[in-house]
Amino acid sequence: MGGRLRVRTRAVGGAPVAALRVWLLAGERHAATPGQALLAGRMLEEGTAARSWRRVARDAEERGVSIHATAGYEVIGLALDGPATEAERMIEWGAELALAPAFDAERWEWQRELALAELELIRDDPEALAGWGFLGQLYGPHPRSRPLQGDPASLAGLDVAASRASYEQALGAGMIVSLAGAIDEEKAAARLRARFAAGARPPAEPPAEPPPVASGEPRRTVALPGDQAHLFLGRPTVDRDDPDLPGLELLAVVLGAGAGLAGRLPARVREREGLAYTARVDTAAGAAADPGRLVLHAATDRERLARVERAFREELDRLVTDGVTAAELAAARSFLEGQECFRRETARQWAEIMAEAELTGHPVDQPGWGAARWGPLTIAELAAIAERWLDPAGLWVTVGLPSEGTERA
Repeated sequence: MGGRLRVRTRAVGGAPVAALRVWLLAGERHAATPGQALLAGRMLEEGTAARSWRRVARDAEERGVSIHATAGYEVIGLALDGPATEAERMIEWGAELALAPAFDAERWEWQRELALAELELIRDDPEALAGWGFLGQLYGPHPRSRPLQGDPASLAGLDVAASRASYEQALGAGMIVSLAGAIDEEKAAARLRARFAAGARPPAEPPAEPPPVASGEPRRTVALPGDQAHLFLGRPTVDRDDPDLPGLELLAVVLGAGAGLAGRLPARVREREGLAYTARVDTAAGAAADPGRLVLHAATDRERLARVERAFREELDRLVTDGVTAAELAAARSFLEGQECFRRETARQWAEIMAEAELTGHPVDQPGWGAARWGPLTIAELAAIAERWLDPAGLWVTVGLPSEGTERA
């Protein structure tokens, strides 16, 4: 893979364990058919040209190694975790699973049935169902608007041959491999490069996905199972490279994205006025290569929906109009910097965060990165960011209403 293979290693003290991550740079965002990337990714733990899925599972169990494969919107991923004494074997297995998956037709069909079952679970989850309606408003036909599993029609149109072909294309899009734990960094890096470079494929850029677009439907109603109503308000905001993202992260904590019931929205909606069972907020949820979103969500009953929506809008307006206090800014900064400390404790976390750094091009693995982003921001700068992205005018709204016996979206 030449320069398309990126390798990171780190020696981590503490428990004698190792964590290997293999990320292919082609996820559901690049899939030609909805659900295609997820099925291709899950086949990485379903056997190889040399070993059946049963043999893979048995060998892993005997050596105390866990294997998990899946796909996200940007990557297809493979994770191996186990004792540090098995690090060399994990490298061999990781390369075998990633570079020579069998794509057994029977196991592929089993994974398709699993994806269909997961879609049915979503249809029985009122919060998830209302949430997908909301994503459809914000992102239109873009992959960000749909479940990773796709839909029944798209899954029915896939077959194992197409799935294998899509995976071969993903191999050409580039690969990130990270290993952390009780290891020798230099030796492990050399071994990873030698082993994974053996699986070189012709370079292939994944198909470019057009940017998300809002549906143009400012208000949507979704019929839900059960007896609880769900309210979603929001709008697209920024991607992970936008200079406003650190400020939005601070503002999210002020509004209520921090720990417990702290923050303006849960304090008002849940604690003072008792309008909702749950209330949560984010200002750039899912920010990645595509824009994230402002999302305000409450679970309540039908009779209180209008009051909850009004309270959400009033709190956003208050934030845009009056800004944040010095105490709120200090508390938000302290909370985010404290959270960062807990992202770099274990071998698993280091393997994940090193892969993330390679994927994003941001030094997220550096302990001082977060503080350097949030520390310089002033109250005036946060006010300008709030005005750009959190103005309550022009929000999209999804209302999920209990509707027994009504066809669901």
